[in-house]
Amino acid sequence: MSRLVKSAFTTVALSGALALLATSAGAVPSSQNGTQTSAQHFTGENSPWTAQTVGAWGNIPTASVNVTVPAGTTRFVDARFTAESVCVGTATGWCSVRIVVVNAAGATTELQPVASTDYRFDSPGDAEEAHALERFSAPLIPGNYTVRVQALRMTGITQFTLDDYAFAVGLIEP
Repeated sequence: MSRLVKSAFTTVALSGALALLATSAGAVPSSQNGTQTSAQHFTGENSPWTAQTVGAWGNIPTASVNVTVPAGTTRFVDARFTAESVCVGTATGWCSVRIVVVNAAGATTELQPVASTDYRFDSPGDAEEAHALERFSAPLIPGNYTVRVQALRMTGITQFTLDDYAFAVGLIEP
């Protein structure tokens, strides 16, 4: 292989590596490792629910489970939410969903990776379709918690309806 070809390959490889670094510079990675699931909870609903307010998180009815971390242990939560969704409004808006854990004192923490309103569960322009979200928590200390799904209509969204949804929550041993 000629020096010119080797030099070209090196230049392309370095350019790609630099582009990858520049793209992920703002990313905040998060991870957990577990050994086994100590408890599983499942809930679902086949009646449609529509988010009523714009710009405020609302609890999705029946998409909530109570969990207990036993004394002397820690656990983390692995939670999955799937739903048929329709999001109607302007092309610049979107419909967002998040999963949170609420401790006994009422403090609410979004599960990881934390995206807040940046997670676009659905966008306007299509009919009903299936969507999904999976999130996990940091290790939880012993106590009682509520894990719930919340939805948000962004400005410009006139309808955000969820139907035929399922919510699964596992307590994982580290």
